[in-house]
Amino acid sequence: MTASLPLFAVFFTGALLVALAPARLQKGLLLFVPMAAGLQLLGMPEDHAIVFTVMGYELMPYRVDRLSLLFGYIFTLAAFIGIVFSLHLRDRLQHASALVYAGSALGAVFAGDLITLFVFWELTAISSVF
Repeated sequence: MTASLPLFAVFFTGALLVALAPARLQKGLLLFVPMAAGLQLLGMPEDHAIVFTVMGYELMPYRVDRLSLLFGYIFTLAAFIGIVFSLHLRDRLQHASALVYAGSALGAVFAGDLITLFVFWELTAISSVF
């Protein structure tokens, strides 16, 4: 994985794969996603950012600094522990929405502007319903 790939993209892609994968591969994918994100965090350079402009607003959906790295480690570890404790469930929707929730939380942690923070924050609220 490249260091420029946002962590929320890893979790969102994992959620899609878990939702579509056969049942026997689901548990392995569930454990692989936070481990891959954790390994990506280890090689994450500080002061890395993705910036683009939409309708005159400069959006920064991904900004890495020391504090966001610390919370990234904590949230990724919490996601891994939560997945380990939920492996006994056989509900695809719960597993996929848990990965979306963790990815949204990481998106909020690494958000570089208030609009992006609000979008990821609301996505955590929506995914927690499922």
